[in-house]
Formats: sequence, C-alpha cells, structure tokens
Amino acid sequence: MTPYFLVGGGAAIGAILRYDATKLIKRHTNGRFPVATLVINLLAALILGGLASHLGTGANTYLLLGTGVCGGFSTFSTMSYEALLLQQKKYGRLAFLYLSCSLIGGLICVLLGLTIGQYF
Repeated sequence: MTPYFLVGGGAAIGAILRYDATKLIKRHTNGRFPVATLVINLLAALILGGLASHLGTGANTYLLLGTGVCGGFSTFSTMSYEALLLQQKKYGRLAFLYLSCSLIGGLICVLLGLTIGQYF
C-alpha cells in the first residue's frame, strides 16, 4: 500500500505546484504560445533526469519524487490540448513549434538532468 501513498501524495504536491507555477508564469507572459505548460514540462523533464541519475538511491524516493511529483507537475494532456487548439485556430506553425520545443526540449532537459545529476 505504501507505493500508492507515495505516488498519490507526490502527485498531489506536483499538481498543486503546477497550478501555482502556471498562474505565476501566465501573470508574466501573454500571447498565443503556451509558455507556462512548456516551461513546466521542461522543468519536470530536467528534474526527472536528475532523479533518474540516482535510481539506486531508493525506489520509494523515485516513486514519491519521480512518478509522483514530476508526474503530477508535468502534463502531456494539456500540451496536447493546447497544440490542438493552436491548430484549430489556424496557428499551425505555432502548434508545430510548440510540439517541437516540447519534445526536443524535453529530451535535452532529461539528458541535461542526467548529466548534472551525476555530480550530486
């Protein structure tokens, strides 16, 4: 039962953090491009990469922080929805840019997190 509490508790923390981060970022940005979701997802990828570099530190730590917090903080579904909205509003190039930045940036952030994590 403990893994469920770790994942669920972490996900609740991550979702609250995402909500607050989204509000904060949107307060400082405007426009069509979904900056808040992109920044949050890239940050989650960076953190997850750092955590993954320490998989041996304990499965419970990874369940809480990796699966729970990072899973609750990042949001594939919102990214997908925002890209579709951009496409529907005839901003196809912006949608493509957003998806490209999300995917390529996410991979780079995981790699960067893995690299940085080796030093801690």
